[in-house]
Amino acid sequence: MHPFSKRLRAAALALSALLPAAFAHASDLPSNKREPAPPLPALPSLTFRASAYLWATGLEGRLRTLPPLPAAKVSIGFDEVMKHFDGGIMGAGELKYDRWLVFFDVLASKISPNKTIFPAGYPAGVKVDSGSFVGLAAGGYRLIDDPAYSLDAFAGVRGFAMKNTLRVQLMPATLKLAESEQWADGVVGARLKVNLTKSLYATTIGFVGKGGSRYEWDVFGGLGYAFTDKISAFAGYRAMKVDYRSGNFIYNALQQGPVLGVNASF
Repeated sequence: MHPFSKRLRAAALALSALLPAAFAHASDLPSNKREPAPPLPALPSLTFRASAYLWATGLEGRLRTLPPLPAAKVSIGFDEVMKHFDGGIMGAGELKYDRWLVFFDVLASKISPNKTIFPAGYPAGVKVDSGSFVGLAAGGYRLIDDPAYSLDAFAGVRGFAMKNTLRVQLMPATLKLAESEQWADGVVGARLKVNLTKSLYATTIGFVGKGGSRYEWDVFGGLGYAFTDKISAFAGYRAMKVDYRSGNFIYNALQQGPVLGVNASF
């Protein structure tokens, strides 16, 4: 064999021996191909939920609004209150951003019984019209945000404004007297929501406080059903107790009764 052919064959054998090792070494080198970046977490958005409800409340307690009438014990069922209900607004709302919350609740009503009462010792018939506004505003934070349940804490202020008009019928004239009272309480509260199924949930919310009042508490518990991500309905029971006294004005009363309402989220 020609010497040049021998050298060419030897070179080819050496190259064939080196190629596998070279390819193996090349496979160990970092690839220039980049892995896809993980998706960025979704930024929190601002949401708003509005609630409209009917609270068929009764009234029990001790009231004195207009002297010289004495303080009176009152026990009125919600059916009697609703019979003389002249109108009002009952609703709540909530702003939420991430875990931060702003919650508010409004109760405004006017009751005008047609019945004339005759207090003992007073030679006259009396009619009373009652108007009230109760508003709550509170900031909150979601302590637990789990798919199965959530827990929120709140702190805020509840304000009261009440006006009572007394019409004393002294034939042939009618004497009209009116008195109004306003006060505010600092309150703290909590709310628990438990998802029983994909659509059905149980919820309870409660507040306690004092300030202008000697004390107050307000609690609701019930069930809700979500028809869509934005629309739901709820039903339950609510009770609120307020003990307020200032001069001749006494409002030491418990309101309680069933609640029915709807929620809409935006």
